[in-house]
Amino acid sequence: FRRKIKWHRVGYKTDLLLEVSPFKPKAFLISGKNLIICKTENGLLSALANKCPHHGKKLSDDGVKTKDHLRLSPISFDLETGLGCGTGVDVFDLEYRKDGVYVGIPQWSFL
Repeated sequence: FRRKIKWHRVGYKTDLLLEVSPFKPKAFLISGKNLIICKTENGLLSALANKCPHHGKKLSDDGVKTKDHLRLSPISFDLETGLGCGTGVDVFDLEYRKDGVYVGIPQWSFL
């Protein structure tokens, strides 16, 4: 078995930058994974798993973005690394292409 990245288009960059609030993450279900996309302080997008490892709550429901962190009181997660309070959430790669923004979902496959 080998781990590979499968890329999924989530939308056009201009549309996503308008749709994603600077204060609240936007939830997506991509390839069976619950993800959120957040806008960072410098206007880029970041994709993270949509589940708090501490509470099991969806970050899209109760999470509030502050600068480059997503806060789910009293815990906050870094939007770039996913790290926060001794643990973290999975972060997914984003690629900006001519035909849209793609998120990379790791998957296992045969060689």
